[in-house]
Amino acid sequence: MTTKFDIDKIVNYLSKYKSDLPNLYNWNAKIDRLVELETLTKEQVEEINRLKRPYEKELQLKKIVGQKLNETRENNKTLFDKLCLWIIKDWGGILTANDSDTIKLIENFLKQDNPDFKRIASSSKVGAYLFPHKNIIYDSRVAYSLNWIILSENAGQQYFPIPEGRNSKMSAFDLNVLIRLKNISIYQPNNISLLDNKLFIKNSDKHLFIDKKIAYSELNKLVKQINQKLWQGDNEKEQNLYFTEMILFSIADREVFVDITKRWNELAKTN
Repeated sequence: MTTKFDIDKIVNYLSKYKSDLPNLYNWNAKIDRLVELETLTKEQVEEINRLKRPYEKELQLKKIVGQKLNETRENNKTLFDKLCLWIIKDWGGILTANDSDTIKLIENFLKQDNPDFKRIASSSKVGAYLFPHKNIIYDSRVAYSLNWIILSENAGQQYFPIPEGRNSKMSAFDLNVLIRLKNISIYQPNNISLLDNKLFIKNSDKHLFIDKKIAYSELNKLVKQINQKLWQGDNEKEQNLYFTEMILFSIADREVFVDITKRWNELAKTN
C-alpha cells in the first residue's frame, strides 16, 4: 500500500501557525543536571534560564545537547547513555521506565531503520536530538495533530498510529475514533457474523492506519517534505525537522482541539 499525502494542504494548514511558533511552544525543561553531564557550564545554565521564552531555550538545547550526543556516541558510551536518559526523563518527562531497559531500547533503536513502535515516544526523542535533519519525535501530540490535519483537510487516506498519551483533552476526542467514524463504511460488515471475528477491527484498521512497523520512517519522510515547503527560504529551518515538529506538538491540545469542536459536525456530513 503506497502512502500518499497532499503536502500542500498540510503546509497550508500549518502556515497560519509558523510565525507564532515562538509564542506557541511552551515546553520548559529543567536543565541544571546538564552541568553534571558535562554538557553545559553553570554560566550557560544561568544564561539559558534567563531567556524569556521556552522556544528560545529549546533551540539552544537542540544544538548543544545534540552536538554532545554525537561527540560521545562512539567514544564515551557512559556519558552518551546518561544524556539519552536525561533527554527521555528530565527533558521529556517520561519517568517510569527502568534505566537499563531504556538504554537497551536506545541501542536497538539506533540499529534499525524501522525501530520497534513500542516506546517510540521515548526512543525517537534521542533520534531527533542526534539527527535533527532526518528524525522527529514521534509522540502522541505530533501524531494527533498530523492525523487531524490529514482528516480535516482531506490530505490523504492513511493515518499514523498514535502512541499512548495522558492528555485529557486529546483522550476526550480520540482521533482514532474520529477517523473511523469519518470512514464508517470500512467498518460496516456485509454479514453480522463477521463481527464474531476478534480481529475484525484490527483487520479493518489496516485500510486506514499505517503499519506500526514502518510508521516511524513514514512519519519522518512526510515531515521532511512538509518542512522543506513550510520553511522554504530559511536554510536553518528547512534543514531541521524539529521546527515543524514543534508546531505539531504545540497545537495538539489547544488549536487542534478548538478546530475539532468547531468543525466536526461539518466534516461528519461529508462522508
